[in-house]
Amino acid sequence: MVVAALVLVGLVGPVAAEEYVVQSGDSLSVIARDHGVATSDLASANGISDLHLIRVGQTLVIPRPEPVLYEVQPGDVLGTIAARAGVSADDIIAVNGISDPNLIRVGQQLELPAGSSVSAAVAAPPADPAAGYNNLPSRLRENPDRLAYIPLFEQWSAHYGVPTDLLMAMAYRESGWQPNVVSSVGAVGIGQLMPRTSEWVARDLIGAELDPYDPSDNIRMSARLLQWLIGFMGDETNAIAGYYQGPGSVAARGFFDDTQEYIDNVAQIRPLFRKS
Repeated sequence: MVVAALVLVGLVGPVAAEEYVVQSGDSLSVIARDHGVATSDLASANGISDLHLIRVGQTLVIPRPEPVLYEVQPGDVLGTIAARAGVSADDIIAVNGISDPNLIRVGQQLELPAGSSVSAAVAAPPADPAAGYNNLPSRLRENPDRLAYIPLFEQWSAHYGVPTDLLMAMAYRESGWQPNVVSSVGAVGIGQLMPRTSEWVARDLIGAELDPYDPSDNIRMSARLLQWLIGFMGDETNAIAGYYQGPGSVAARGFFDDTQEYIDNVAQIRPLFRKS
């Protein structure tokens, strides 16, 4: 099982959105062109069989398509949604008034622009998010819902310039990529972020209101935290230690024994998350 193709929650169908009173010199094709509809659709909506027979003063119904809505699925990014619909990501951004193209949420409904290839997109086989990751742990391969988070790891690691395999390995070591798991000390989600840490990362490092229980938000915060740790602590090894033990504790006390075990374990499993 892989990420679903387009999940449509609204279908195309003509509805009356406005009316137009025929003026002297009008033709059906000109009216259709001026209102951005097909001549045949305009004729059909008004029961016109002869396209040359309209009267001055006649009121025409201008048909408008109902919006086609798409429900965002785990692992979706705007680029893949646009590719499946046969439109540009910029068109989706414009239609929906999206200010940050990196911020779409699972369950969010997006209106697809006019001209979306809905039938082709639905019929197209969905992409396999794990394609190329040939050595993933069986624990993940047996849970396709978790494999659907791979595009989010790829998206946010690229966005913040951190190694994808490292981010994936650390998150696997933390939670097995389980979005709703909460540890005995209150760490939340895929990256096992403590509440105060996620609040700080969202507020001070990202500058957005984010939800640690949302997989995309959690992976985003984990990636941003890793980026900050690598810069603050100087290298990946110290950053991994800081993620697990806390940067202040590492600076003051060095690595604890269990921190070194954590570092070694991440290094051991990291090759499993490299794309062939």
